[in-house]
Amino acid sequence: MNKSPFLAACVALAGCAAYDVSGVVTPGMAKDEVGALLGKPIAEGRLADNEAYWDYTRQPYGYYIYRVTFGPDERVREVRNLLTPENIRKLQAGMTQAEVSSVVGASPEQRAYANGTRSWSYRYQDYGVTKLLHVIFDSGDRVLWYYSEWDPRVYSKKGGGSSGGGR
Repeated sequence: MNKSPFLAACVALAGCAAYDVSGVVTPGMAKDEVGALLGKPIAEGRLADNEAYWDYTRQPYGYYIYRVTFGPDERVREVRNLLTPENIRKLQAGMTQAEVSSVVGASPEQRAYANGTRSWSYRYQDYGVTKLLHVIFDSGDRVLWYYSEWDPRVYSKKGGGSSGGGR
């Protein structure tokens, strides 16, 4: 039996999975099957009810952070996107990094500054508009503030396309 077409199909499927986790991972799948399809998650942990989770993303170019939650039987219980306008509205000043991570996921784009502050940035879709979310933490790793902006990589005129001109 020739396994190369099967292997090629698996590789292609894994490549697609990285872009749309919710289209490939379904409730009931075994944890090791998810790991074989998607590889290492960007974050993993346990929720308040002790269910395990793995987070996957294509940030900074994608728009989603998918949380795959596993039940005690190590089978997928749920797959959902964390970067939704509803979840972003749950953020509050004073939250810890762990609390932010539980609501919108850990950002793969994290920066530390000389004054002890940190920032996490995310790219997401807000009803069809590409936006950036920035969460700023104090030196004690608590949220100072957060804000969203339209993604300048998408909406800025500086990249060309404008005739300039004037009046």
